[in-house]
Amino acid sequence: MADNEKQSLVSLIFSAPFLLGLVGVGCMVYGVAEGFKVMQFFFGVCIVLGSVGLYFIRKKDWDAHWAEMEQARQAHEKRIAEEAEKRK
Repeated sequence: MADNEKQSLVSLIFSAPFLLGLVGVGCMVYGVAEGFKVMQFFFGVCIVLGSVGLYFIRKKDWDAHWAEMEQARQAHEKRIAEEAEKRK
C-alpha cells in the first residue's frame, strides 16, 4: 500500500460520516440485540441516513456551487435591469 493510499484510508476511517455511520449501526445492533427496541433501531437508522447525507454534502464542491449561484444572480439582476430599461 502506498503512503497516499494509507493516508486516504486513515482519513476515511476517522472521517465524521464514517464514525457517525458506525454509531448508527451500533444503535441498530443494540436495538435488535435487546429484544428489538424500536426507538434504538429507529435512531440508528436516522443516524446512518444522516451520515450518508453528510458524506454527499461534504463531497460536493461548494466553491464551484457558490460561484455558479453568483453567476445566476448576476444574470438575473442584469435581465431585471434590461427589462426596467425597456419599460422607460
